[in-house]
Amino acid sequence: MNDLIFASTSPRRKELLLQISERFKFRSPAFQEKKIYDLSSLEISKFNSLSKAMSISKTLRNDFIFGADTVISINNETIEKPIDDDDAMKILLKLRNSFHEVITNISVVKNEKLIFSEKKISLVKTTNISADKIKEYIDTGYYKDKAGGYGIQNKKFDFIKCFYGCYENILGLPTCLIKSFLMEHGFKDKITFSKCLKV
Repeated sequence: MNDLIFASTSPRRKELLLQISERFKFRSPAFQEKKIYDLSSLEISKFNSLSKAMSISKTLRNDFIFGADTVISINNETIEKPIDDDDAMKILLKLRNSFHEVITNISVVKNEKLIFSEKKISLVKTTNISADKIKEYIDTGYYKDKAGGYGIQNKKFDFIKCFYGCYENILGLPTCLIKSFLMEHGFKDKITFSKCLKV
């Protein structure tokens, strides 16, 4: 049977995926994300997830290659991962005391052809946290490798007031979309962890 390969080295995504199926294997994608200015947030998320999967499918043609990408959208502006401490401060100040969307796209490729692509969108309301508290948080380095610079699972950083939609999407991987693909393609694996809520 063909292998399930996920184009990611993210510990969070690995933890979630292995609770779906121990058959998942993980590879670092041969794709470097870059700033894209002429696409919408939805288009950027899809482009990045597809590019990650496609970069691995070139060498593992017969396997199912999964790619995922999460971005933040606020006032039609796309926010991705902060590049350094200063960028993290700028992003978190922009996001505080407001609503923003968290968008994740999942792409699946086989034989260098896209066979599945779905997105999940959640709405997040942030607190009016002080700049001093944000600076303390940034100094911990926790913001690194996180879209928008925060993690909803981090209870020590009082940044999220409430959210609407899929919790796992805000974590960075809506496993409901993975389950949908597995069921459509005859896999019998079951999800044992899911906080995918609908509004």
